[in-house]
Amino acid sequence: MSGKRPGIWRFFLLQSSRNDRTIDGLGFFYAIHPYLKALADDEGQLREMAGRHAGYFNANPIMAPSIAGAVMNLETRRKAGEDITAERIEGAKSALSSALTARGDYFFDVILLPFALTIGSIFAIYHSYIGPVIFLAIYNLYHLQSRIGGYGAGLFNGEDVWRELARTLFRAQSYLAGCAAFASGVFGALVFLRAWSFGGPRLVIWGIFAVAGVSLLRLKFSVLWTVLAAFAATALFLSTW
Repeated sequence: MSGKRPGIWRFFLLQSSRNDRTIDGLGFFYAIHPYLKALADDEGQLREMAGRHAGYFNANPIMAPSIAGAVMNLETRRKAGEDITAERIEGAKSALSSALTARGDYFFDVILLPFALTIGSIFAIYHSYIGPVIFLAIYNLYHLQSRIGGYGAGLFNGEDVWRELARTLFRAQSYLAGCAAFASGVFGALVFLRAWSFGGPRLVIWGIFAVAGVSLLRLKFSVLWTVLAAFAATALFLSTW
């Protein structure tokens, strides 16, 4: 593949120029600018590509390198003479942004991050400093795999990068979800035992009220009444301590 490939470090600055108009468009253009500059024949062609790739871009930042790699793949094939229009490139970028953001948000924010934090918190209960190390190791294993490996997958597979990511990055999704559920159960049991040994049944009862309050908020119960109930439970707990 021709052109100068930008350093992967540029993608870590994707959100440094976030704004209300183009969201992360400027950051995306900054990330791929060296490649476009090497690919363009003249300043006019570079301005044309800049006009397309410095516009609106909104995607999960961890999945953005995969999208950038796919864009570079398409731009290179277009330069080589394949029948690839600018509209097709923009359409692919938009479609990949939506699809990979939906998968990436769920994988990283709903499954991986809570799982890694729970494991770290279990060790923190027993004052072990290995907890943060385990959290960083678990999270960055998939985080860096997505940024660096996804970048390479996009360069190689183009528009079909989502198939490669589904085969590699997301294949562990169900396994991690099961591990997260198990870790949450262990964490809940440990918190219950620690609360019982520290403050007896009163502290446990207060914790149950706190969990009930969070559940009510998730059910869109009145925030005011939930806060008042939590305040009353806290006052009762402190008055009988």
